[in-house]
Amino acid sequence: MTVALAADRPLLLFPGDPLRPRRGAAPGRTLREDPHFAAEAAAARSAGAATAVLDHEALLAGDAAAAVARVPHGAGPVWYRGWMLPADRYAELAAALTARGGRLLTSPASYRTAHELPGWYDTFRALTPPSAWLPCAPGRTPERTALAHLAAGLGGPDGPRPLLVKDWVKSRKHEWHEAAYVPDGQDTERLTSVVARFLALQEEFLTGGVVLRAFEDFAAVGEARVWWLDGEPVLTGPHPDTPELRPTPDLSHVAPAVRELGARFITTDLALRSDGVWRVVEVGDGQVSGLPTGTDHRPLFEALITVAAGYPLTLTAGRVALRALLPTTAARVADGEPAGFDWIDGAPPDNTSDGAGIAVRAAAAGHYRPGWGVFVLTDAASGTALGSIGFHGPPDADGCVEIGYDLSPSARGTGWATEAARLLTGWAASQPGVRTVYALTEPENVPSQRVLERAGFRFTGEREGLRAYESEETGGVDGAWRRWPGEAVGRGSCP
Repeated sequence: MTVALAADRPLLLFPGDPLRPRRGAAPGRTLREDPHFAAEAAAARSAGAATAVLDHEALLAGDAAAAVARVPHGAGPVWYRGWMLPADRYAELAAALTARGGRLLTSPASYRTAHELPGWYDTFRALTPPSAWLPCAPGRTPERTALAHLAAGLGGPDGPRPLLVKDWVKSRKHEWHEAAYVPDGQDTERLTSVVARFLALQEEFLTGGVVLRAFEDFAAVGEARVWWLDGEPVLTGPHPDTPELRPTPDLSHVAPAVRELGARFITTDLALRSDGVWRVVEVGDGQVSGLPTGTDHRPLFEALITVAAGYPLTLTAGRVALRALLPTTAARVADGEPAGFDWIDGAPPDNTSDGAGIAVRAAAAGHYRPGWGVFVLTDAASGTALGSIGFHGPPDADGCVEIGYDLSPSARGTGWATEAARLLTGWAASQPGVRTVYALTEPENVPSQRVLERAGFRFTGEREGLRAYESEETGGVDGAWRRWPGEAVGRGSCP
């Protein structure tokens, strides 16, 4: 699948393979992606992104300019996908890219916020195990009294709790009993011993200091890792440590906290507590969070490309939320699958599946443009999918763009289509280069004509047996028209 993108298409930056140096190149310069990220890089290119290689070792050594030497000048918007970086090294990467005309879409401040527990904890306090932390340097175990005081603040109503030890980013869960788990938070000797062993194992890789977290008992269903982009969940899969376990958590209680945090690209790891409550056990920066094997990564990269090109994943006004139907998910809807949506009538209506199929074929032919495809029309409050609305393609050379829409039978007659058409048309009319937003209906389709009129369209005449309407926010239409199945359909060009 190839995707046509605007000139500001994003660049995905992956770490290079230190074991495969380029012939004749200086030490540390690499030719291809680290094999660990090769599949992701291929998925990114398939979705339409440009890719480049970062010299990870040079960056960690403090030579950010050398690290980005293979990044093209004037790269524009950049997402990093690679190994974890200390926050100061990430800031140096951002500065080095800026000097070459690139722009990391996650700022250094946002990276630190999502990557380090003190940055995200207050926002997620009600959703995550109680935690407390103490800054310290590598190899310097905090005083016993300081650790005891820290642990005392995490006691529950029934007294001391078991605790977990980690730093601001990582734990040593594979050394569970010696460097992670404290059965009794009041056992200061045991606590000090576990913290000391943790620090010894972390060595110079310690980030920030020591974190103590209240231990919570979770069901053995595995963790789910959810990838969020601009506050929207774009991919849910298993945690990389347990790819065979694929829980599907309810995200309604998590989404408000994600949006409050304000970071563009993050992950949340969720586990089901023994009392049936989904808990956030970790938040991370999406650029350095691991993807599990056996998961289709294309939806994530399609979403990254869409927002980097400046287009929305969701448009919301009042009770309506329009959610972009990106090519991989559109292919499932075209086959009549729910594709993760809760459809009011159980499945997407036929014309919605037809419209999704058009988007899929456009992507396969290289004509798909992010932002100018199909949106699923949903109830913003409940998330219920009610139908679809979208464009037949990007604006043509004359600035004309056509909309079509379709509702499930149970959603008709209650104003959803009118509100969706008004929302989508207003967004389109605000885009550079758009001069006319238009639609066609069959002459006998009076309900659809009333929808367009209520949405601010006016009748402009007959075109090959169809009634043409244009938005009053935009200019006139003329030319040849072709029917697309749906309640409001057509294609054309304008002077």
